[in-house]
Amino acid sequence: MAEQKEYIFGVADITIGEGADQIKFDGKDYLQADGGSLNLTPQFTEFTFADFGETVVERRLSGWEGTVTIVAGQEDAEILKLALASTEPITDVDGGEDGSMDARIGTKLVGRKVQIHPRILPENIKDRDWTIYNMASIEGFERDYNQEQGNVTITLTMMPREGFDASKPGNFFYRGAVDPNAEEDSGNDGETPNQ
Repeated sequence: MAEQKEYIFGVADITIGEGADQIKFDGKDYLQADGGSLNLTPQFTEFTFADFGETVVERRLSGWEGTVTIVAGQEDAEILKLALASTEPITDVDGGEDGSMDARIGTKLVGRKVQIHPRILPENIKDRDWTIYNMASIEGFERDYNQEQGNVTITLTMMPREGFDASKPGNFFYRGAVDPNAEEDSGNDGETPNQ
């Protein structure tokens, strides 16, 4: 069935992570001080030959770069963890979180799934949703203290998904309601080639 054309309008619900680890910028759980953005860029290797001088004769896909930017209108420990990924909680004697500190040098960056759903569409219509399998912040943290509304800019960077297979497509993202890796992942025993 052909997809219908739609006018593009309004903010999107952005869900980061799954289960207990989930953060939702949906106008209820967390608020966005500015609209979010998605940027996906293919990377190409260029083939040149002396016969054609500097002319690029062919380009082949060699990778992907991608970012999601969210401007959070609130700040708490979860937002800090998202914006500044290389941190660890400071725990009190009862095991509760008392704050955050920088992580140990050499700590592996752990990403989360990001789902973007245009808020103008009903929850059950997902054909215009974007899902990025694995993203984390590699940016710094900046917080202004002025007599104005404060916000926290979070920039997440795309990485290959857990269980990636470089010989197949579908390692970074998909658009629509159907996860092309769902059947493959359901049979996964938890082992991934990149761990």
